Amino acid sequence: MMHGLEIYPDTLDAQSCDYIINLFNNDDRKTQGITADGIMDGRKKSTDVYCNFLHHEFKPYSDIILPAVQTMVDKIKQQYMFLDYCDYWRVCPWYNIQYYTDGEGYSQAHCEHSSTYPNRMLAWMIYLNNAKCGTEFPYQKIKVRALRGQGAMWSAAWTHPHKGVTPNIGDKYIVTGWCEYFDHTRQEERYLQNTKSDLLPHQSLQWVTDIVRDDTE
Repeated sequence: MMHGLEIYPDTLDAQSCDYIINLFNNDDRKTQGITADGIMDGRKKSTDVYCNFLHHEFKPYSDIILPAVQTMVDKIKQQYMFLDYCDYWRVCPWYNIQYYTDGEGYSQAHCEHSSTYPNRMLAWMIYLNNAKCGTEFPYQKIKVRALRGQGAMWSAAWTHPHKGVTPNIGDKYIVTGWCEYFDHTRQEERYLQNTKSDLLPHQSLQWVTDIVRDDTE
């Protein structure tokens, strides 16, 4: 059954998951988690590191996470072939690593597409450890278990509201991010103007946009 929510076991191996958790635990950039609209009001209780695939400072995370996301993208494109006919889209450079401890969680149902982020088309998540909780999708009547290395990808639209299974029991580590539509006519212009030294050595927009539709096909 195709319900716009796909689960991909073993998206990351155990060693990679443990490595990311160790990096996170020793990362001094951790901050209190906020909702997509930038609010800290108790709906989301977590500790986060906000990352970017294009920033060199996050390369230790990105070198492991991006290939895993690419694998999920390749799989969902095979399952939903219409994605090849959608407008130009890419893996969004921004992503979050999140930690929840006892009693924390994202308790309110929400979707990833909004007036704040109108270009989001898909959302993805990778669980980094086994936890006695997970993610609930009420419209799909599915609860995704938090299993180490398990990935999920789903529509960012209002059809797929979701929330953490709360209260959280024990520790839960996840990585979350998105795929987004983008204006390909301004793509080259934007990156030619970007001369920041914190871009990855193999700096190329293709690194995060190699999933976009190719009009030459």
